[in-house]
Amino acid sequence: VFYAGSYGGYLTRLDRVTGQSRLINVWPEYPVGQSARDLKERFQWTFPIIVSPTDPKVLYVGSQHVWKSVNGGQTWTRISPDLTRADPATLGPSGGPLNYDQTGVETYATVFTIAPSRVDPNVIWAGSDDGLVHVTRDAGKSWERVTPAALPDFTRISLIEASPHRPGAAHLAGNRYQKADLRPYVFKTEDYGRTWTVITSGLPADDFPREIREDPKKAGLLYLGTEHGFYVSFDAGASWRSLRLNLPVTPVHGVIVEGNDLVIATHGRSAYVLDNIAFLRQLTPESTSATWL
Repeated sequence: VFYAGSYGGYLTRLDRVTGQSRLINVWPEYPVGQSARDLKERFQWTFPIIVSPTDPKVLYVGSQHVWKSVNGGQTWTRISPDLTRADPATLGPSGGPLNYDQTGVETYATVFTIAPSRVDPNVIWAGSDDGLVHVTRDAGKSWERVTPAALPDFTRISLIEASPHRPGAAHLAGNRYQKADLRPYVFKTEDYGRTWTVITSGLPADDFPREIREDPKKAGLLYLGTEHGFYVSFDAGASWRSLRLNLPVTPVHGVIVEGNDLVIATHGRSAYVLDNIAFLRQLTPESTSATWL
């Protein structure tokens, strides 16, 4: 089964065996021409669609709420309150003064990333495009705001990665380029967000992050996709170094590790595979002092 989404919360379920597809929208509303404040459910253009890593029957999507389905999208249950800042100043019409945009792309104050834990199915992280981080430890019955204190207001939480090794650990990649701030905002926590550590040593001051992942086989081995390239950390984020190799200068919007292959998706320059990364898992900070990477 495949799931595909588009603006306004449109969500399609495709059964690759039967070839049949159908709409499974959480809320059937056409967003074009409407301001965010007028929408019952605010869905971002690239709203998160996440299959649970511990149960393939469970599906999560995000508007300003986190929604859950256990039957392939036939029915949905809201499992969170509004997890966004929802500042009224950001919910009005976009564009102008002669012509509004309002195509659904500009909808703001939404849940931008959802990260269910691969260790504890009751733990789910959520980050909004207007700068808030929440976590639930009881499968959505209650949520706690755990936004890093050092994170500036209105930082887009581009991605949260729930650690595949430790239930209370997570990594965060944030950016503020739309506010003319190109600095990288990368954090980690080991205690369910009660405290956060900035992990940006070695990153350029003007290369903001899009995606962060922890290696599923080796704890502390981190991969970071940015607007201009790709980085690796062998020491849980204490230091970063470039892993661009022959990759052109390009935004890296997607990172996944499948077996021994590291796969990245770029914005406009196709997908790339670094195969047989077993050697990366053998390296330590001490053994990477050379400049061959």
